[in-house]
Amino acid sequence: MSHISSYDTDIVLQTAVLHGRPVEEDPGWEILQEAIYACAEEMDLEVGRTIRDYYGRLVYCDWSLSGPTFDRGVGIKVDRKTGRVMFLCDTYGGYDLLARRIRDRIVQNFTALCVTKALSALNYDVELEELRDPIEGKKVFVKGVL
Repeated sequence: MSHISSYDTDIVLQTAVLHGRPVEEDPGWEILQEAIYACAEEMDLEVGRTIRDYYGRLVYCDWSLSGPTFDRGVGIKVDRKTGRVMFLCDTYGGYDLLARRIRDRIVQNFTALCVTKALSALNYDVELEELRDPIEGKKVFVKGVL
Protein backbone atom coordinates (compact mmCIF):
# COMPACT_ATOMS: atom_id res chain seq x y z
CA MET A 1 0.00 0.00 0.00
CA SER A 2 1.27 3.42 -0.91
CA HIS A 3 1.70 6.05 1.79
CA ILE A 4 4.26 8.60 2.94
CA SER A 5 6.34 7.21 5.79
CA SER A 6 8.52 9.24 8.13
CA TYR A 7 11.86 8.11 9.49
CA ASP A 8 13.43 9.71 12.56
CA THR A 9 17.14 10.43 12.77
CA ASP A 10 19.45 11.17 15.67
CA ILE A 11 20.02 14.63 14.17
CA VAL A 12 18.45 17.38 16.28
CA LEU A 13 19.05 21.06 15.51
CA GLN A 14 18.20 22.36 18.95
CA THR A 15 20.69 25.13 19.75
CA ALA A 16 18.62 27.92 18.18
CA VAL A 17 15.31 26.48 19.42
CA LEU A 18 16.59 26.34 23.01
CA HIS A 19 17.43 30.05 22.76
CA GLY A 20 13.99 30.97 21.36
CA ARG A 21 15.24 31.53 17.81
CA PRO A 22 14.01 29.94 14.57
CA VAL A 23 15.55 26.56 13.76
CA GLU A 24 16.87 28.03 10.48
CA GLU A 25 19.34 30.05 12.59
CA ASP A 26 20.82 26.88 14.11
CA PRO A 27 24.45 26.27 13.08
CA GLY A 28 23.43 22.74 12.10
CA TRP A 29 20.96 24.04 9.50
CA GLU A 30 23.73 25.04 7.09
CA ILE A 31 25.65 21.85 7.80
CA LEU A 32 22.55 19.78 7.05
CA GLN A 33 22.00 21.70 3.84
CA GLU A 34 25.63 21.12 2.86
CA ALA A 35 25.23 17.39 3.58
CA ILE A 36 22.10 17.25 1.42
CA TYR A 37 23.75 19.01 -1.52
CA ALA A 38 26.80 16.72 -1.20
CA CYS A 39 24.49 13.68 -1.33
CA ALA A 40 22.74 15.11 -4.38
CA GLU A 41 26.06 15.53 -6.16
CA GLU A 42 27.32 12.07 -5.19
CA MET A 43 24.14 10.26 -6.21
CA ASP A 44 23.20 12.43 -9.23
CA LEU A 45 20.00 13.74 -7.62
CA GLU A 46 18.20 17.08 -7.75
CA VAL A 47 17.49 19.17 -4.66
CA GLY A 48 13.98 20.54 -4.40
CA ARG A 49 11.19 21.26 -1.90
CA THR A 50 8.60 18.56 -2.66
CA ILE A 51 8.23 14.80 -2.84
CA ARG A 52 5.39 12.78 -4.31
CA ASP A 53 3.56 9.68 -3.23
CA TYR A 54 2.75 6.79 -5.55
CA TYR A 55 -0.38 8.60 -6.76
CA GLY A 56 1.48 11.83 -7.56
CA ARG A 57 0.25 13.89 -4.60
CA LEU A 58 2.79 16.49 -3.46
CA VAL A 59 4.22 16.79 0.05
CA TYR A 60 6.22 19.91 0.92
CA CYS A 61 9.54 19.58 2.78
CA ASP A 62 12.49 21.74 3.76
CA TRP A 63 14.57 19.87 1.16
CA SER A 64 13.95 16.94 -1.14
CA LEU A 65 16.18 14.74 -3.25
CA SER A 66 14.89 13.03 -6.37
CA GLY A 67 16.18 11.82 -9.68
CA PRO A 68 15.56 9.51 -12.60
CA THR A 69 15.93 6.37 -10.48
CA PHE A 70 13.54 7.60 -7.77
CA ASP A 71 11.38 10.43 -9.05
CA ARG A 72 9.08 10.42 -6.00
CA GLY A 73 12.03 11.46 -3.89
CA VAL A 74 13.11 11.55 -0.28
CA GLY A 75 12.11 14.58 1.76
CA ILE A 76 13.93 16.12 4.70
CA LYS A 77 11.84 18.01 7.23
CA VAL A 78 12.92 19.76 10.43
CA ASP A 79 10.38 20.08 13.26
CA ARG A 80 10.20 23.80 14.06
CA LYS A 81 9.47 23.22 17.77
CA THR A 82 12.03 20.52 18.60
CA GLY A 83 14.62 20.74 15.81
CA ARG A 84 14.29 16.99 15.15
CA VAL A 85 15.20 16.01 11.58
CA MET A 86 12.96 13.49 9.80
CA PHE A 87 13.02 11.86 6.40
CA LEU A 88 9.81 11.37 4.40
CA CYS A 89 9.18 9.11 1.42
CA ASP A 90 6.80 6.69 -0.25
CA THR A 91 8.80 3.54 -0.98
CA TYR A 92 5.89 1.56 -2.41
CA GLY A 93 6.98 -0.49 -5.39
CA GLY A 94 10.41 -1.60 -4.21
CA TYR A 95 12.18 1.67 -3.41
CA ASP A 96 13.11 0.78 0.20
CA LEU A 97 16.80 0.16 -0.48
CA LEU A 98 17.33 3.28 -2.58
CA ALA A 99 15.51 5.51 -0.07
CA ARG A 100 17.58 4.02 2.76
CA ARG A 101 20.82 4.64 0.82
CA ILE A 102 19.87 8.31 0.35
CA ARG A 103 18.96 8.72 4.03
CA ASP A 104 22.15 6.98 5.18
CA ARG A 105 24.31 9.09 2.88
CA ILE A 106 22.84 12.34 4.21
CA VAL A 107 23.41 11.26 7.84
CA GLN A 108 26.97 10.13 7.01
CA ASN A 109 27.76 13.43 5.27
CA PHE A 110 26.23 15.43 8.13
CA THR A 111 28.28 13.54 10.71
CA ALA A 112 31.53 13.92 8.78
CA LEU A 113 30.90 17.65 8.28
CA CYS A 114 30.12 18.17 11.98
CA VAL A 115 33.30 16.39 13.08
CA THR A 116 35.35 18.31 10.50
CA LYS A 117 33.97 21.68 11.61
CA ALA A 118 34.42 20.85 15.31
CA LEU A 119 38.05 19.84 14.81
CA SER A 120 38.71 22.94 12.71
CA ALA A 121 37.22 25.15 15.45
CA LEU A 122 39.71 23.57 17.87
CA ASN A 123 42.57 24.53 15.50
CA TYR A 124 43.23 21.02 14.24
CA ASP A 125 44.45 20.48 10.70
CA VAL A 126 41.70 18.29 9.28
CA GLU A 127 42.13 15.66 6.61
CA LEU A 128 39.20 13.87 4.98
CA GLU A 129 39.60 10.61 3.14
CA GLU A 130 36.77 8.91 1.29
CA LEU A 131 37.00 5.28 0.31
CA ARG A 132 34.54 3.49 -1.92
CA ASP A 133 33.86 -0.14 -1.15
CA PRO A 134 31.75 -2.15 -3.64
CA ILE A 135 29.98 -3.97 -0.80
CA GLU A 136 29.91 -1.51 2.11
CA GLY A 137 29.61 1.68 0.05
CA LYS A 138 31.33 4.93 0.93
CA LYS A 139 33.45 5.23 4.06
CA VAL A 140 34.65 8.61 5.33
CA PHE A 141 37.71 8.94 7.54
CA VAL A 142 38.20 12.23 9.36
CA LYS A 143 41.64 12.86 10.82
CA GLY A 144 42.57 15.81 13.01
CA VAL A 145 46.21 16.69 13.61
CA LEU A 146 47.21 19.28 16.19
